[in-house]
Amino acid sequence: MDTTAETRLIRHLVETPDSAIPASALAAARRFMVDALAVGLAGSAHPAQPGMIAAAGRWGGGEEASVWGEAIALPAPQAAFVNAFQAHALEFDAIHEAAVVHAMTPVLAAALAEAERAGGVSGTRLLGAVVLGLDLACTIGAAARGAMRFFRPATAGMFGAYGAVARLRGLDAATAAAGAGLLLGQIPGTMQAHHEGSVALAVQMGFAAAAGFRAADLAQAGLAGPAAWLTGPSGFLAMTEPEHDIAPGLAALGRDWQVERLSHKPFPSGRLTHPAIDGVQRILAQGAVETARVYEVRLLLPPLAMRLVGRPLVPGLTANYARLCLPYVVATTLRFGTVGLQDFTAPRLVDADTLALAAHVAMLPDGSTDQNAVVPQVVEIAMADGALHRAEVQATIGSPENPLSDAAQRAKAEACAAAARHPMPPARLYEMARLVERLASLPDAAVLGRALRTA
Repeated sequence: MDTTAETRLIRHLVETPDSAIPASALAAARRFMVDALAVGLAGSAHPAQPGMIAAAGRWGGGEEASVWGEAIALPAPQAAFVNAFQAHALEFDAIHEAAVVHAMTPVLAAALAEAERAGGVSGTRLLGAVVLGLDLACTIGAAARGAMRFFRPATAGMFGAYGAVARLRGLDAATAAAGAGLLLGQIPGTMQAHHEGSVALAVQMGFAAAAGFRAADLAQAGLAGPAAWLTGPSGFLAMTEPEHDIAPGLAALGRDWQVERLSHKPFPSGRLTHPAIDGVQRILAQGAVETARVYEVRLLLPPLAMRLVGRPLVPGLTANYARLCLPYVVATTLRFGTVGLQDFTAPRLVDADTLALAAHVAMLPDGSTDQNAVVPQVVEIAMADGALHRAEVQATIGSPENPLSDAAQRAKAEACAAAARHPMPPARLYEMARLVERLASLPDAAVLGRALRTA
């Protein structure tokens, strides 16, 4: 019996019965699907979105799947491309912290587009494809042990998108394995986009979602990629994550469901900024900080935070850069008590008081060696009179260890729907959420995609 990592992952993907997925995993899937769809609606207002749609429209005609928050449909791969872009464009989409992968974004974008394209896909099958696609993406992403060299949300996320499409198409293990190998030549995810705060980060998430369709189409046409696509000497892990250990993830297949390890993002900024925001909020709640008397804010950060969001304040801040800039995000929290979508608009990005306060933020390595840890993070606020306020965050807000309340999840979804290019009224948002909640009873999940279109 073939026991390679590739075979075990593919068999788990295509042979696990929907009935084997526990109720807790299905509930988590529904919860994070609503979050992803709402965030995708908000992302329709990103300035680059019209250009994305225009470009995607040149890649082929047809109306197979909805563009979230718009009145149009595109061929399924193009719709998935645009929707995954929208869902990541505002840095508001859920994340699997251990994998450092925004896995729901490309997985759901691809799965829902495929369900619309095919028609007659039951809600139960859609849920299963999302859960198993997430298992594939997060197991691969969580194998990393070294510093991130490629943009893992897109690279590992691509496998999840493919997994969802392959499962919905009912591919057998041999065909699904052939398609997985065909993903290697499509790896999206340079970290240079992250370093520069470029919109290309979100575009790469679109590439990840669309790649799943190309690989599945080619596999069904009889083509096959390398068999050792994951663990070969030039396979995915060797190329992108040379320091890795896939064994724990393989051992957890069918026992631990990765959808239950997803984390909400309550703030539209890089996940590694969330513990610092939380720490500042805890100190502000004590009522002892006047921002005018702040002498210095010191952030003690793990290596991942230093690399991903420990970037300096620069002149001419753009929204994409500022979302990943701790000095700006921390100063914003100190001034306004939180971080919201409005804090990345042009007036806020040039606010002199915020920028002056951001200049007092110092980012220091905490001496830890885990290259993929999000927490702990420590916030110290030194006042001009010598007083020192300190908060240590051990569990990121929105994580399974420190989850968002149902009320906070609803408030986030409402804010996202209201921020869309074509704002979605609360009644329609709740209708969409109810469709997700009763997915298991829907004979055709395409109704969910259509509910995301504007009138």
